[in-house]
Amino acid sequence: MSGYRPVKIKCWVAFLKSKGCTYKSTEASHDKYKCPGCTRSIIHREKDKDIPPFHIDRNLESMKVDKSEFWQWVKDNC
Repeated sequence: MSGYRPVKIKCWVAFLKSKGCTYKSTEASHDKYKCPGCTRSIIHREKDKDIPPFHIDRNLESMKVDKSEFWQWVKDNC
């Protein structure tokens, strides 16, 4: 499965929750999540329909999650 496509917000949030991430706040229309072991907060715009591939890649790096693991999770759960 290609890693160069957007993912629906609903699927992205479900993935974050499956990894133990918790919602922290909303600032200027951007939702902030804190994940265990993350180097920074995971931020996205809930009002958008999709998460762009570049944002997925950067956030997965912060979460220390392999892209193939993420795309397999998407395939199995979304």
